[in-house]
Amino acid sequence: MWRIAVSLLLAWCFQQGLPQQLECRQVDHCSCLMSDGSGKIELHSLARPNNPYKIDHNNYTYLYSPCQAMRNATGECKDAASVCQQFDEGGIGYNYGTADSASFYYDPNTKQVKISYSYFESNMTRNSNVDLVCDPGQRERPLFGYQGSDPFLMNFKLTSVCACPGGCLAPPVSCAMKDSCTCEMSDGSGEINLHPLDNPWAPLRSSHFQPDLGRNFTYYYNPCSGFSFANTVCTNVSTCQVDTAAQLFYALGDVAPQPIADVDQEDGSVILHYEYTEKDTGRHFHLHLMCDPEQHVPEFTALGEPAENYYVMTLKTRCACPGLCKDDPIARKARYLKWKAFHPD
Repeated sequence: MWRIAVSLLLAWCFQQGLPQQLECRQVDHCSCLMSDGSGKIELHSLARPNNPYKIDHNNYTYLYSPCQAMRNATGECKDAASVCQQFDEGGIGYNYGTADSASFYYDPNTKQVKISYSYFESNMTRNSNVDLVCDPGQRERPLFGYQGSDPFLMNFKLTSVCACPGGCLAPPVSCAMKDSCTCEMSDGSGEINLHPLDNPWAPLRSSHFQPDLGRNFTYYYNPCSGFSFANTVCTNVSTCQVDTAAQLFYALGDVAPQPIADVDQEDGSVILHYEYTEKDTGRHFHLHLMCDPEQHVPEFTALGEPAENYYVMTLKTRCACPGLCKDDPIARKARYLKWKAFHPD
């Protein structure tokens, strides 16, 4: 028995003595973290979806858009392409890899980090590899180069300071409001659209017990067009707090949030900032939009008043995910007619 134990111990020691395979562990489709602690390779700042990196070779034009799918593309490259081959400038495009297929790995032979892309169409797969060449001196627009091809496989290189671990930092992501309930993500991931949730006749509702006051409050929220409670201060507002016992009403926010929504770096939620400006009450609140593609029925939760006149709420819904929801006036009218049927004059 002791011989088995010694053998296992020696095997463990031998394994510990072997050099560990270097990896670049993928964080998202635009960055990876080196396993040796040297830092993160971060390409978010190189995203140019409207102006992809370009190189001409043998009557072909090759386009590359890291991080985000290129826009205004042609042919197959309309299908969220990161790598595109064109016969000539502006010609028919062939997709050699979508943005969401990006996969980082460390090549021990070249001692470089690579990104592989793929595109599947009609029982055929096209692939491409991009070698990331670290050059601390290449701080302006990266150099995009062609490195040859095999059938259905293209090889390129991208030379940049951002290919060096720790060479670049990701810009902070935000969401710019386009109207009272639609915003565009700055990282190119798409548009968050809450229009399908708009229902001024039946706003979302959540109850919360405030321990320091020893009372229950009910919170109402409706995006886009707001709502009104007749003969109360909560007229044309996005949110209202109601003291159900005393029947007191407190307006917490205007219909439209502030122009820029932040993104929580910990959980990825988009934070809408609302203020109530009709009267000088100082009341304001943050609404955290929690993306859940499976949450077809919105889940609105009031978290109370952590500081005086400051309130926090969450809204979990598939419409908090970029690109999943769009405005549908017909559906909105149908919701109104359904509500009206149960609330006759």
